[in-house]
Amino acid sequence: MSRTQRRGGNTSPIKRYLDFRGSTGTFTYYDKDKRERVELEQLELIVLDVRASVSGFDSDTSAQITSNLVAETGKDILKVVSWKDKKVTNIAEGLYKDIKDTVKAAGGKFTTNVICLCDVTGEGEEICNVQFQGSSLNGWINFIEDIGEGAEYDSVIKVKRGALSKLVKGKFIPVTEKEEKDLDDKLKKNPRAPRPIWFYVLDFKTLPLTEDDIEMATEQDIKVQKYFEGFTDKKRVEATDDSEEQEDYEQTAPEDDEEDDKDNLPF
Repeated sequence: MSRTQRRGGNTSPIKRYLDFRGSTGTFTYYDKDKRERVELEQLELIVLDVRASVSGFDSDTSAQITSNLVAETGKDILKVVSWKDKKVTNIAEGLYKDIKDTVKAAGGKFTTNVICLCDVTGEGEEICNVQFQGSSLNGWINFIEDIGEGAEYDSVIKVKRGALSKLVKGKFIPVTEKEEKDLDDKLKKNPRAPRPIWFYVLDFKTLPLTEDDIEMATEQDIKVQKYFEGFTDKKRVEATDDSEEQEDYEQTAPEDDEEDDKDNLPF
């Protein structure tokens, strides 16, 4: 599903790639000019399209894992590769259900890519790719279930850090102040004491779209659809991220150690 369904073209209109770090409760993106990662406390998104992919980190080889972006995981072929030092190694190719075990063994994770308009610099909206994995993906899935599939195109979506949480019997439960205090006391006595897996979840809120928002989004989505429908199979893997973005991003640490809600995630 997309805001528009136009065809042709192959130049990526996506300017920035963002992800959510559960350990800090912030969104991050790589600033190529400053050559550093920038943290943002919240985003306001105008959704253009939603695509699935595989991304992750191979801890054995310190390689970034990536794939093409697909509209339907049950019908569209994923081509998953690892990427390091400008060298690409094939991991798996096929429908996600058929390759997921191989992908997970390599360190890849199912990823939802929200292609959207977002102002991350204060200089106006750009076409961005906000990527959700793990607990943040679960948060996105729950949000879509609450508003109804397709309704993500009908509002501006404000998303920010939610409660510090833990996973209990498949549900995200907020960590209490007492639990935080008890952990602080424990770590003061023994800094090497085991730490529980706690992470920040996402908080979503919908805001009205203006007529100008709708007109701008429709115009920009035409560019997005031209890109997705216009490039060749060979370019599908290469075009998942800008090569400079990939080169810089591979130097970052692996994904946060967050728990996944196994009942809801499409694994």
